[in-house]
Amino acid sequence: MVEDSEFVLCQRITFWVWKVYGIWTTEDQSLLYRAFFWIYHFFFTFAYIFAMFLSSFFTDNSEELWREVMFMLLTEAAMCTKQFYLIRNFAAILRLNRISVSMDYSVKTDHDLKAQTRMLNRCNTVMLVFFLFSISSVLGNVALLFGDSYKLPYSNWFYWVPLGKNHQTNYYIMFAYQIFGMVCHCALNVVADIHVIYLLSVVSFQLDLLLEDLARLPIPSSRTYIEKQLYRQTFVEHIEKYDRIHSFVREVEHIFSVPVFIQIGASGITICAVMFALSSMDITDLRSSVPMLCYLVAMLLQIYLPCMFGNEVTFKSHHLTNAIFSSDWYKLPVPERKDLMRLMLRTSKPFILKAGDYFHFSLQTFGSTLNTAYSIYAVLNRRNRTV
Repeated sequence: MVEDSEFVLCQRITFWVWKVYGIWTTEDQSLLYRAFFWIYHFFFTFAYIFAMFLSSFFTDNSEELWREVMFMLLTEAAMCTKQFYLIRNFAAILRLNRISVSMDYSVKTDHDLKAQTRMLNRCNTVMLVFFLFSISSVLGNVALLFGDSYKLPYSNWFYWVPLGKNHQTNYYIMFAYQIFGMVCHCALNVVADIHVIYLLSVVSFQLDLLLEDLARLPIPSSRTYIEKQLYRQTFVEHIEKYDRIHSFVREVEHIFSVPVFIQIGASGITICAVMFALSSMDITDLRSSVPMLCYLVAMLLQIYLPCMFGNEVTFKSHHLTNAIFSSDWYKLPVPERKDLMRLMLRTSKPFILKAGDYFHFSLQTFGSTLNTAYSIYAVLNRRNRTV
């Protein structure tokens, strides 16, 4: 397996999680590792989610059914879909991560190094906050052990295993199983989203560098041969850099388009379900309300983060043409001006990432998703009050 020393912190952590949970599907994996992959996912993915699905048929009322089906199964379905696409495109994802730390994406000055450090620190902070709220939404359910209801965190049914006060051993085993399984699922969910965020952050940072370079084109003043050659060489390097960034963006979109599309749809409905559950819950009951609130924040982050970082990419790529225009282009001879104009025509089309050819990675998508979720919640809440 590939060594982690060449990658930055947020990459190393996500790769470590993938290796622990059997997602590291490179060609050099051993037979033992493949066996671990199937055994682990049979017990903590397939059996886990299938039991959760079957438990929806053993609910006592429609409100509990809504919570079981909409509150958890949609999130789990989105997680499984993302992992499927991740495994399917693992080689491409690993290649993009290697490109992000290659010489083509390296910095040359101390100023750029400081800017890159700030970018990576932001990625690490986002990952930490995301992990914190996701794991807190799971571990907060441990408080149920201190009650006398013998209620499981996610479903009170598991393949006809008797549970409750008269079967405490079964109850504690199933409780630990659900908590452990959900922690694993949260970790897989987070690392999949963090990779989208990291790769988009790399694009955003490279666009910052390109914006500065285009605004400082070495326009020849005396028109000497050396100055003309320097300008021509620099101009070609900027075009090549633009092409590399454009190709990088298109690959990120190709890999993560469907997973982000499913995540936006699932999280939007899940946010509605969480708001509906919170509205009928005693907010002073911290054992139930705190995990639910942490889960709500985690769901909001899952759709906000790719939308925010995708919006940054679109915004900065939109200003490439302005950066070229802000240079001293008017000092160039007519042939060079035409070359510059052709580049401006290319940069006039910003990088817009699409999620499933329906949503865009933009803050407008985030706002419209929340608006739709609140509209559904308002209808359900009004109907619940009427009934």
